[in-house]
Amino acid sequence: MPRSRKDRIIPVAPIDRLIRKAGAGRVSDKGAEKLAQILEDVGEFIARNAYQLTQHAGRKTITDKDIELAYKQWHKSV
Repeated sequence: MPRSRKDRIIPVAPIDRLIRKAGAGRVSDKGAEKLAQILEDVGEFIARNAYQLTQHAGRKTITDKDIELAYKQWHKSV
């Protein structure tokens, strides 16, 4: 079920541009919305893992290193 406009974190227009930058000539609205939803899900997973890494290290601030490590963990799981 597509998210309503106010529930989205990532706007669809930049996703449309991203898909076109990848070489697509045409992009459906539903296609861009689906990629936005997937990117939000992946981003939330990485952010949650990065937060757990900071908690484990006894810190309150998520750093770029935390995000990078969480991304590597996600990438290995796929």
